[in-house]
Amino acid sequence: MIDRTVYNSNFKLIKYKSFDAPHYDPNKPRFKDIIWNNYDWLEELDESGKARPVILDNIQRTLLCKTLYLGYDAFDCNNCDNFIWIFRHCHSRFCSSCGIKLQKTLATKAEVMCVDVKHRHMVFTIPEEYREFFRENRDLLNILFVASRNTLMKMFNKSLFDKVRKKKGIVKNPSDNYYLFRNYDNLNIFGEIATLHTFGRDLKWNPHIHALVPELVYDSKHRQIKHIKHFNYESLRKTWMYEVNRLLLERFPKSKKIKDLINNEYKKRENGFYVYAKADLQDDDRYTENINSKNIKGCVNYMMRYAGRPAMAESRILSYDKTNDNVSWFYEDHTTNQKITVNETGKKLLGKMIIHIPDKDFRMTRYYGFYNNKCNDVLDIINELLGKQNKYHTNKALRKQI
Repeated sequence: MIDRTVYNSNFKLIKYKSFDAPHYDPNKPRFKDIIWNNYDWLEELDESGKARPVILDNIQRTLLCKTLYLGYDAFDCNNCDNFIWIFRHCHSRFCSSCGIKLQKTLATKAEVMCVDVKHRHMVFTIPEEYREFFRENRDLLNILFVASRNTLMKMFNKSLFDKVRKKKGIVKNPSDNYYLFRNYDNLNIFGEIATLHTFGRDLKWNPHIHALVPELVYDSKHRQIKHIKHFNYESLRKTWMYEVNRLLLERFPKSKKIKDLINNEYKKRENGFYVYAKADLQDDDRYTENINSKNIKGCVNYMMRYAGRPAMAESRILSYDKTNDNVSWFYEDHTTNQKITVNETGKKLLGKMIIHIPDKDFRMTRYYGFYNNKCNDVLDIINELLGKQNKYHTNKALRKQI
């Protein structure tokens, strides 16, 4: 995106103080400071093919955000001669400023879509031994979304699942085995809003799914709603493990490495992969914002926090020494609840963060069941049975009127 032949032959040498002076605060360390100090290294990674093309693109767009290079809209008053410039944004997934806006947009959409019942905040995780496969093959991250959806489909339709398995020996769709019970009639239709987080608080590669699931299903056969209170954790974990392994084997049917890994995991993890699905999160010290299943807004904000933002907030940077490229930042360890300070080079910190930039057009948030756009009619019926108005459709109608 940065074309030095057009803008400036010494673009990378431009000092950020003059480059985006309206937004510069010398007392507040920023990612832009670290990026500019290591821009040559990032460019070398791209030229050598060691970095995905999307990385340098997002880095460059972040540097250009809210600067003259992206243009601006000027507004002035004819009466008092006052004026204001509104600089244009980059919409990069590595930009903290643009990410906050995207996060709030996604959170608002999800919040108004949710039906007025208790929701369960669930976290689907995979073992450390699996993580490198998903880093080397980024498109495999789609498997985590599908596996979480299939796990919930099986849990809410267990009687149908057992019936089909008893009759056919294996639950398999006639033309598509990717999505469980696709195009089946007489299902218990559930809802799921899922987001992908690829990192832990220490910024290590750790892909996992956060899902917001209402404690309610729609019985399409009898056209009625059922409230669900009990989630079978043993079944959840084993089904989640089975679905991840099944989809991996479908993708790599001849890979001995994956087959050996899966066989070892089945022997080692008799209880399946870990799934967190606590009914009430208000007493859980892992979350810092008093989130609970009744507080839909809190759950949604937590889930969407890093759906469009960098893996780390700028507020966690304590200091940055540009001369020596030393940065100090912190994170809170959820196992010990201790604040851990990390001192390392800016290059090392950037290396940890850029691996979490998603590929182009990859959707970090997905909607399943009656929260999917294709099931708007089902969502209308559920809200009608609950005696509530569909908030999402009402808001869309109001926006059209405006």
